Amino acid sequence: MSAQHPSPHWADVLALRPEVRASDGSVGELQMSLHKAVYQTTDVPYRKVNYYAEITEPTPNLVGFFARVARRLGTDDMGTALFHLDQGMGGGKSHALVGLYHMANAPEEFFATELGQAVRVEGEQGGVSLDIKSPKVVTLTADNFSPGRPTEVFGPAVNLFERFIWALVGGDMDRYQHYVGMGPNKDTIRTALSDAKRPVLVLLDELMDYALPLSAPKYVDTMPEEQAFLSALMDACDDIPRVSFVLVMIRSERDERGYNVAAQDFRQFVADRVVRNGLTIPVNEPQDFSSIIRRRLFQNAKNDLPSLDLGRAYIRASAGPYTTKVFDKLGANRGAAGFPERVEKSYPFHPELMRLVQEEWSLVQGFQEVRSTVAIFARTAMHWVDEHKAGRWAPTLIGVGDIPLTVALEQLLSSGLLMGNDRAVQGWRAVAGTDITSSDKSHGRAVAIDNELRHLGVESRQPAPAVRMASALMCYSLVGRAQGRRGATKAELMASVFEPSFFGASEFNAAEEVFNALTAEEGLGALTTDTPTNAAARYSLSIKQNLRMYFTAAKALVQRTEQESLLWNVAQQIAQNSKGPFEQLITVSRPHEQDTHLGEIFADVDSNATRLVVLDPRRWTLLNGRDNSSRTEISSLFGLGPLALTVDNAASCIVACVNTQQRDHARKRAWEVLAWRHVLQQISDDAEEELIQARSKLSAAEAKLKEAVLKAYRHYAYLLRVGEELVVEFRRFEDDGKSALHGQAVWDQLVENGRATRRGGLGHEYLAALLQNFDRALTPREVVQAFYKNPAFPLVTSIDEIRHVIFDLIENGWELVDSSGSALSVQSQGQIQINSISVTLQPRSKTASDSPNNEGDNGTDAASAGGGNQSHSKTLGEGSGGHSSPENQPEYPSDENTPQGPKVYKRYTLELANRSITSHEKREEIWQLLREMAKALDPAFFSEQDHQLIDLKVTLTTAEGDEGRIVSKGQEIGARVVIEDDDF
Repeated sequence: MSAQHPSPHWADVLALRPEVRASDGSVGELQMSLHKAVYQTTDVPYRKVNYYAEITEPTPNLVGFFARVARRLGTDDMGTALFHLDQGMGGGKSHALVGLYHMANAPEEFFATELGQAVRVEGEQGGVSLDIKSPKVVTLTADNFSPGRPTEVFGPAVNLFERFIWALVGGDMDRYQHYVGMGPNKDTIRTALSDAKRPVLVLLDELMDYALPLSAPKYVDTMPEEQAFLSALMDACDDIPRVSFVLVMIRSERDERGYNVAAQDFRQFVADRVVRNGLTIPVNEPQDFSSIIRRRLFQNAKNDLPSLDLGRAYIRASAGPYTTKVFDKLGANRGAAGFPERVEKSYPFHPELMRLVQEEWSLVQGFQEVRSTVAIFARTAMHWVDEHKAGRWAPTLIGVGDIPLTVALEQLLSSGLLMGNDRAVQGWRAVAGTDITSSDKSHGRAVAIDNELRHLGVESRQPAPAVRMASALMCYSLVGRAQGRRGATKAELMASVFEPSFFGASEFNAAEEVFNALTAEEGLGALTTDTPTNAAARYSLSIKQNLRMYFTAAKALVQRTEQESLLWNVAQQIAQNSKGPFEQLITVSRPHEQDTHLGEIFADVDSNATRLVVLDPRRWTLLNGRDNSSRTEISSLFGLGPLALTVDNAASCIVACVNTQQRDHARKRAWEVLAWRHVLQQISDDAEEELIQARSKLSAAEAKLKEAVLKAYRHYAYLLRVGEELVVEFRRFEDDGKSALHGQAVWDQLVENGRATRRGGLGHEYLAALLQNFDRALTPREVVQAFYKNPAFPLVTSIDEIRHVIFDLIENGWELVDSSGSALSVQSQGQIQINSISVTLQPRSKTASDSPNNEGDNGTDAASAGGGNQSHSKTLGEGSGGHSSPENQPEYPSDENTPQGPKVYKRYTLELANRSITSHEKREEIWQLLREMAKALDPAFFSEQDHQLIDLKVTLTTAEGDEGRIVSKGQEIGARVVIEDDDF
């Protein structure tokens, strides 16, 4: 319906005929049977004159043919008496014979109808007056009797001559025997026709149905006698006034069954006599199809049809890109010019659909013309009428893409277009169901494309433009077209979805998106594209098993789980080969059991190394609007959130995660890779060219998959300290050229974010600032661990970086001090024991020699000049047993300004039950605890501390002999020592 000039929908103007509705659109008796109409062996509706006239379109050929026969029967005009109808099956021959029977058997009733009036006007041209006085109709339905066998309809007659006489005398046995006794010659026939004293119409239907059994060995000897009779009948009819003979005998090249040699000779004999005595004519022409179909399907409209107005609305709506880029490219008599007039002839069908049927489909030898067209369009019209009445969308005109394959596919495939080729029928049935739509509209590539475009917001003012366009492509592809071409151009396909509600470029752009989606690499599987020189590209569907069809079939075999597994495998391969500066690459797969505890899933993640942790996209994704679960579990990996795990080295862990939308795209790429792998398994080894193409396609698909996986991993997360709080920072790459699977790219971004350093980029000033935030001096081992445990420390590329910066620190005002307080002399990086826990790193103590006021004269050093104590210095690696002297103790702030008052005592109880110390890291943790206790109780350093009581209980389970001096030392201070056997 046009937005500017509304016109009523055709389903509101035209009402389906009752028999169409009653037969659910199948129209039942599509092929009229002369035998049923005359002998009424079945109650067919067309046995009634009025019904026949009502469903018969008075086409020029049909009216002209009836008028010729009427002249021969109703006047003394000795014009042509013999008429031969030889159109192919479904060409309207039997329909015409039934009409001739009604005209001769009930002339008054027939000539009172619209059809009869047209015939009378045509027959009385030139001032002739038709006077048909109760003609005798001799009806020989050769498809309903056999040679040598009598039937109830024809009494004792067993051949054509006898049956002719029986029908002519109306079953009068005496007259029958009289004429049969005279023999099957021209004189007998002339006498019998003259004795009838009335016009005689002889109708011989389906003669070749009789000739085939006649050519069998049992009856072939009687064939010359039958031929002689037919020759005599043709001559006699031509000689006797008011007698007409109409013969239906399909030409052998139009008969889909074919004939043996004897039958062909029989047919040729009769055809030669027809050429000599009569006239071969068609009863309809291709251009009559639309009006014939409309008459068969719809009741006559009481008012004028709105076809012209609708045609003009189409022209107005097409102004713009649709005119220049589509309709102007269709060719003569197919564009906007003359469109309203063409609509007037084809309404409610689109002129392009009628052109396809009339000019292309009708040329196919096996196509059953009107009969097939009615079968197809009956289901089509019924479907769209029901859709419209239900308030759903229906096309403004029924076009090439509007034959609903959900309900009319079988009618289309059995129409004869495929020449009865069962393999071709099966092939097209598969193409329709796979590439376009299933019978329930739930599956099919075009259905999927419609869903995708709808999700993307593409608006084309119709519910299923992809299905509509793909259906049109199938109709254009079923048979060869002009100049040996196949399929359709882009303009033809774009025109198939055009509606008069289109105004402007937006609808054109939407239609173009539909076209692009159908013809893209992921579009229709059976699509082939031909790009001829100096001509528009052509697109067609094919049932030939080409690579694309192999691929489409293979895609249907690929399971979603296979796609996801391949995606994950590719992600792991990429990450393993590109971990960059990270010391470890850890991949975490989705557990087999959904309820597996997070502690088990992430069991291998925590380690004392910088590590890039890549998560399985089958479980963890970000930014899909429903990523709370992924964020919670990633936070737990860092030891935060409601499901926090116990972790030690969260600061040195970087998590890489996939983007949900990009993951879906990568999954599709995985789908293609797996499909091409299936294709390679199906192609035989001798198909070298196809193997080369398939391998090339697979290689390209694998490259696209790798690219898609890299783009999909856009997200990374790390631990960050914000004030006193630890948080998980979620970041993403905006640049498509960067991926969280590339360790170097992640590391570079961490450097920009201030969370990591480049090789050689860690300065001693920065480390000094970090260390001064601690309330005590750290051992080298503690400094190293801080880079892995403390998010305030940046990630470094290696422990050597830490060793290097510690050495720089020592050269710039810091020192390593042993447990006795003696500074160690460090001459090179290699001398630093990076895992030492017996020395601490601290700012260098100021000595007398460092003070500007104690500078000595005459080359004496500050210590000797000032008489002060020198600090005792040891080179790294010397023994340092015992405590340092009080002179070398570090100074602590005085308590002079501390407020005085009653002291408050608190009891600190620390309980550590059954802690495993089998690993180096765990023993280190216990040692740090004991070291702090040692500091608290060291009488040399903390003699001023007001400790009161200690309650100490230690249980050590160890190998016998490995307990050291614990027992003896305990006994020395009066501890109770218990030693027990253990079956640990």
